[in-house]
Amino acid sequence: GIPGIKKKVVQQEQVFDNQPIAHEGKQFTFGVARIYASFNDTFVHITDLSGRETLCRVSGGMRVKADREESSPYAAMLAAQDVAEKLKERGINAVHARAGLKIGRIEDNTPIPSDCTRRKGSRRGRRL
Repeated sequence: GIPGIKKKVVQQEQVFDNQPIAHEGKQFTFGVARIYASFNDTFVHITDLSGRETLCRVSGGMRVKADREESSPYAAMLAAQDVAEKLKERGINAVHARAGLKIGRIEDNTPIPSDCTRRKGSRRGRRL
C-alpha cells in the first residue's frame, strides 16, 4: 500500500447470547428492558441482548380495563410486575434498562413555598 495511509479495520458485528454471567457467586442471565411511555400507553418490552428476539412484551392497556388508565403509573407498575413474573419463568434474573436516553441526573422540581399557605377569606379580606 501507500506509506502513511492506514487501512480501516472493519469490526464484525458482535453476536450476543444469553449465557449466564457469574458475579460474586451468583449467576445472572441478562435481558434488555426497552421502555416506551407515551401519553396514551406504556410498553415494557424485554428482548435478548442482541435485541433480535422478544422474550416478553406487556403494555399498560393489557393490564387495566379503562382506556383513560392505560398510560397511568399504576398500569405501568402492573405491566412491570407481569413482566418480572414472566421473566422468572424463563430464567432471566437481570436486565439492562434501555429507554432511548442516557439518564444523567434526576431532579425534583416541586415548588417550595417561601412564606406560608394562603389565608382564608377573599381577595378583599374579611369584611365586618
